[in-house]
Amino acid sequence: MSGRTFPMSPAVRYLDPEPNGIAALLGALLEANVAAHPERRRYLSPPATYVVEASDVSVAATIRIAREGIRIQNGRMTEPDVAVEGTSAMLVGLSSVPLRLGLPDVMTADGRSVVLNLLARRLRVKGLLRHPGKLGRLTKLLSV
Repeated sequence: MSGRTFPMSPAVRYLDPEPNGIAALLGALLEANVAAHPERRRYLSPPATYVVEASDVSVAATIRIAREGIRIQNGRMTEPDVAVEGTSAMLVGLSSVPLRLGLPDVMTADGRSVVLNLLARRLRVKGLLRHPGKLGRLTKLLSV
């Protein structure tokens, strides 16, 4: 590490009184993964904003990560760094896909499935080419 300090337990804070299903799922995954793997706190900096949208149920959540913690709100922010859109089943499945360098490992069947869904545009990732590092940080934070 480069001498930076990180919060011992990055709080996941919901900005809405009743988080929607995607927001609640993402918050629970982020909180559990960072608690189980404290070394992942390093991915909270520098700040980044993400939108995750389940196209089959028209539900979205915005995630803001920063060294101070993780903020999640219902809905879609207008200009996120990275936006991920797919069916709810596809989005849930992404958390268990094996990673290599923060991206789906194409040497595994699950990793190849993600790549095929990207190529077929069933899974869309805006910001993939512009912010690959930020996308990699999100996948590492969400990966179980």
